[in-house]
Amino acid sequence: MLTGFQQVEDSLATVRILSQQMVQQTAAARSAEEFVKLETARYETGIDPYVNVVTAQTTLLSDQQTLANLHVLEMTASVQLIEALGGGWDRSQLPTPAEVSKKLDKTDTAIQK
Repeated sequence: MLTGFQQVEDSLATVRILSQQMVQQTAAARSAEEFVKLETARYETGIDPYVNVVTAQTTLLSDQQTLANLHVLEMTASVQLIEALGGGWDRSQLPTPAEVSKKLDKTDTAIQK
């Protein structure tokens, strides 16, 4: 019984921590997007060399990959939480891709505030 409680607590903590990391990583990815825009504009006006644009794009890609990895980890942790609670789900109870996108849009809006 104690093992079950420990598994639930561990899974809850993991989901919470990953959610916080995703919020921070989303902000980092947005900043990297802005960095790419600024560096591109600086390149186009002749202020900076193109290597700075490539560096900014590399940073953006890295941030986006980290965010995707965090999404996978969060989903895995959520499944482990459900399993630790002794439950499961029926395929018909899973959210549709549109519902997941809507949730992500709400998260993005909350981050912008």
